[in-house]
Amino acid sequence: MVPSTGFSIPPAPAPSDAATDAEGRVYDVELHDLDDRRFHLRWGGDHAAAVLAALRHAHRDRGPIRQVEWGSYEAVLDGAAVRRLLQSVLPDQGWQRQPVEVVAHSGDALPMLAGRRSSVIALAAAVELLDDGRRYSVLADVY
Repeated sequence: MVPSTGFSIPPAPAPSDAATDAEGRVYDVELHDLDDRRFHLRWGGDHAAAVLAALRHAHRDRGPIRQVEWGSYEAVLDGAAVRRLLQSVLPDQGWQRQPVEVVAHSGDALPMLAGRRSSVIALAAAVELLDDGRRYSVLADVY
């Protein structure tokens, strides 16, 4: 056992936005309902990069946002908080047309796709599907 010298090593800083942009090529967000595995959405692009940056900037040692690994952050939030997050990360309204994949799990009925032929919806439509009283995981990654 090594005696304590009183010297502590500070935690490593989170990667900067510039470092992430230099290293990362693919951004991905997965959103799913914690109690209903049928509700599972995925998208990439500029909005996903902005969600990752927002989660990284808001991350603290104790709180609703945790760093899963380098370039990967997860927040567990209620529907209202997820809606605010998704609506606030980009300054313009172009994000609303961002395509979002509704992820189908084998044998699951997808109520959000009732009457639709495609498994892709607009991000604005996805935001409207969030229920304020439910809890969701928002996982943002960069590869």
